Amino acid sequence: MPIIVNKQLELEKTKENRLSIQADLNGFSFSVVNDSANKVLFMYQSDFSCERGHYDFFLKNTAQLINSFALLSSTFKKVNIIIDTCKYALVPKQLYKEEDAYQHLSKLHCLDELDEIDTVEVPGQDIIILFAVSSTLINQIKKVQPEFRLFPSIFPIISQVSDFQDHNKIFFRYLKGNVHLIAYEGLRLVYCNSFPAVHFNTALYFLLLAQRQVQFNPELTTVYVSGNIKDFEIMDISKYFSKVKYFRNPRIQLGSPDIELKFSSLTFEL
Repeated sequence: MPIIVNKQLELEKTKENRLSIQADLNGFSFSVVNDSANKVLFMYQSDFSCERGHYDFFLKNTAQLINSFALLSSTFKKVNIIIDTCKYALVPKQLYKEEDAYQHLSKLHCLDELDEIDTVEVPGQDIIILFAVSSTLINQIKKVQPEFRLFPSIFPIISQVSDFQDHNKIFFRYLKGNVHLIAYEGLRLVYCNSFPAVHFNTALYFLLLAQRQVQFNPELTTVYVSGNIKDFEIMDISKYFSKVKYFRNPRIQLGSPDIELKFSSLTFEL
């Protein structure tokens, strides 16, 4: 269903705009953004989600949506795809060798036969992120957008960390099923991991565990939240940390807290 439609700007001029696609446990969503004007022209969220154990159902529905939504096959200035995956590893750039990518990931994660391994460099941080995504999903998108850049869901956080000025900060991205935790001391990455978390209390436990591991004073730490998080769950986090903020693009505001939590990653020019 459409979430944001800006009628003041013409969607027909897609060559001037960026298409960003996001696939995660919320389902399949995408935005059309004019980066020069810092405006979201269109944003859409599927009416189906990605339930664990029912990935084939998600792929089937995604294929139908992609084939039926004419806008997705338009020509854009840039196309980004953000895939939520727990199968990733961060490697210092100076130690990275392309031929070792599979070995690095397979030591940490159980890779499926249809997993496609990709890499992305984090600008200015000398970090390479190795990650695995479903090749079936990627091939579905290739049918309408053959040229795109592919990112894991942690990339918008890590690559845009300079937008968040607090010194000690932990990024908490929770989708019912898993939680991503990324901690920075200034601009220095000190922690990055993901954990299975079907229930919010489990995700909160891992947040507190990460805070203790990096030895941040909770009174001097800001937690940036995103994903599927309810107001009372944010209140639970605020019992332990002095500051809790939304993860949002300072240049593009989406308005509704629920939309900000779920879709802010789509607004960043990666």
